[in-house]
Amino acid sequence: MPATTTPSPAGEPVRSVMFVCTGNVCRSAYAEHLLRHLVPDIEVSSAGTFALVGEGMEAQMAAELRRRGPDPSAFRASALDSRVLDADLVLTMSDRQLGFVVEEYPGTARRAGLVGHVPELAEQAGSGPLTRESIAAWSRLALPRGRNVPDPYRRPAAEAAACADLLDDLVGQLATLLSRT
Repeated sequence: MPATTTPSPAGEPVRSVMFVCTGNVCRSAYAEHLLRHLVPDIEVSSAGTFALVGEGMEAQMAAELRRRGPDPSAFRASALDSRVLDADLVLTMSDRQLGFVVEEYPGTARRAGLVGHVPELAEQAGSGPLTRESIAAWSRLALPRGRNVPDPYRRPAAEAAACADLLDDLVGQLATLLSRT
């Protein structure tokens, strides 16, 4: 996402999303490419709290992504930085990452949440477009714990496939929300 991007006004539809995980080579990279494929007119980026900067997508997750269409060969991991302040919506893969993002970048507090809570975000948005206002309301909800997306890094291929399936569902729901105008 370019550094010149500024968040959308509260009532305007969301136009930028950032996914965050730890290394930015599995979960967030996968989600970034999938969402960009599903909703090409939205700015999508990803970053890692402890990124493997410059590395490509992990081989098993890249293979899962290719099976679904997008090609991750040009992807390179990047570290979480002030670009996160420009995103309308910041979605982390774990509670720990969410805590890190909000602690390091307090300005994201009402724009950040777990990707595992996208179903509740859909409920909050109702039938209208997803806006910063609905995201802020969602960020204040008491949401169930245990919705982290498991990290498949250096795990068996079956875990990468399960992670990809889970992200397909959650990112697919998000794509539906973002496609409403």
